[in-house]
Amino acid sequence: MTKLNGLILTGGRSMRMGQDKSQLVYHEKPQREHLTDLLKPYCSVVYWSVNVAQAHELADSEQLRIVDAFDLPGPLNGILSALTYDPEAAWFVVACDMPLLTVLSLDALVKGRNEAKMATVFYDSDGQLPEPLLGIYEPAFGPVIQQAVKNGVYSPRQLLQQNDSQLLTAPDLRELTNINDPSARAKLDS
Repeated sequence: MTKLNGLILTGGRSMRMGQDKSQLVYHEKPQREHLTDLLKPYCSVVYWSVNVAQAHELADSEQLRIVDAFDLPGPLNGILSALTYDPEAAWFVVACDMPLLTVLSLDALVKGRNEAKMATVFYDSDGQLPEPLLGIYEPAFGPVIQQAVKNGVYSPRQLLQQNDSQLLTAPDLRELTNINDPSARAKLDS
């Protein structure tokens, strides 16, 4: 079985939230630390995917990080940076803005993983399209992303749709909830 590394996507600009979503506290610690703890039992090692500014802020941190290596919009930058950093590993990718995520979903992804496919992901909350921000990306997906970027395609969801991916039904759709702005966070807290 291919080595499985963890990757917490924290490198977004968090413009709608107005503050770094990876540092929001939902479970008595910053979200990036909570997700790291959730992923550790499944992964050889867990990294934070960070942008250049975050890398400077975390210079004294012992947490392993992968700095965005490309000038790409969105989460594809972090995913491609990880697949480039260790192209022999599969990557268990989790977005930092999923505060309802539990081991229920992580277990389902690991049990449903198909290494012969490019990736294993859930259908999104509408049950129609792949959810690209929570899934396992196999090493073979790296060259696919590189070619897509050369062709001007930056959507991980589009790449999952166009390539051979294992699509699973989420055991609890609430766990896929993204909290991207203060009003969504307020609703979650109420």
